[in-house]
Amino acid sequence: MLIAMVGRTDATAQRTPPAVLFPQLSKTLDSLAYVDQWPMQRMFQQQPDSAGRNLEEVEKENYARHQPILEKIVRQYGYPGFRQVGEQSATNFWLLVQHADAYPNFQRQVLRLMKPEVKRKNANPVNYAYLTDRVALNTGHLGEYGTQVLYEGAGPTIRAVARPLRKPARVNKRRAAVGLEPLETYLENTTNMTREMNAPKGPVK
Repeated sequence: MLIAMVGRTDATAQRTPPAVLFPQLSKTLDSLAYVDQWPMQRMFQQQPDSAGRNLEEVEKENYARHQPILEKIVRQYGYPGFRQVGEQSATNFWLLVQHADAYPNFQRQVLRLMKPEVKRKNANPVNYAYLTDRVALNTGHLGEYGTQVLYEGAGPTIRAVARPLRKPARVNKRRAAVGLEPLETYLENTTNMTREMNAPKGPVK
């Protein structure tokens, strides 16, 4: 009986996430990300805003309001990685920076801070690839990983194509190095998701 109890306690301990250095910062990032994602989720569900607002404008306003908060966080804490705020909150920070397209210099600053954290396994290499391409797009450079796309066609025939790439023949090698699927698979999945999002929804029951 004692052995069973000890085993159960050990298993519970293994499931407990490690303590983070800045738990309050973690909560702040999670709250910001919730606000960031809300308009997009409503648009994906093809649901209007209850107050009649343009959800795309709400989205842009949120991005603009969040950027100075993110800048202050970086000044105070540096890059908030896994050890600082936990994996989910670190991902939320990256997502918020990814959406700060009106502030490419800030995005580039975060990218520089993120690079050594990836090597220390304190940041996600896939997220680093996405931000690399976002910075390239917003500063007029060629993409590295093909994560940023354009859309051709419309309606049920719309399809995603990669934005111009540096040395496109080597893109899948670069993608594999950070843990991304082949570009062809990514574009197919993105195309399918976009078609699903744009498909007419039936009446809400």
